[in-house]
Amino acid sequence: MLERKIYFDGNLVISRVSGIVKSQDLIDHVFWLIDSHNVGEVKTGFSQLIYVEDIDSMELTEEDVHRISQISTGMGQARGKFKTAIIAVEPYDMKLAHLHKSLARISDLEVEVCHTFEEAFHWLGCDNPDSGLYK
Repeated sequence: MLERKIYFDGNLVISRVSGIVKSQDLIDHVFWLIDSHNVGEVKTGFSQLIYVEDIDSMELTEEDVHRISQISTGMGQARGKFKTAIIAVEPYDMKLAHLHKSLARISDLEVEVCHTFEEAFHWLGCDNPDSGLYK
C-alpha cells in the first residue's frame, strides 16, 4: 500500500509505503505524480520523500525498478527537475533504492538514499512539516 500527503502548497510530497507492496503500487504512484503535476496539485520542481514502514511483503524486482524509472524519466519529463529522497534501511530496500538512483542519473531527477527523516529533509532542503509523524 502507498499513502501520500502533499505539503507546502504542492512543493513536497511524502509517501509512506507499507503492508503488502506490489510494483503496480509504485507505478500507479508515478502516474499519480504526473497527473497531479498536470493539474497543478504538485508544483514544478517539487521534492518527494518516500519511506517504508510496517512492510508485510514487497513484490518488487529490479525489472520493476527499471520500468518505474522509464515511466518517470519518459512520460514524467514535463514535471521538470525534482528531487526524491528515499529512506531505506533494509538491505533489499537499499539495493532497489540505489538502483533507482543510478537509473535517475540519466535524467533531470535527483535521487538520494537516506537512513533517517532528518537526513532526508536536510538533503531535500526543506523543513519537516510534521515532526510528530516524521521522526
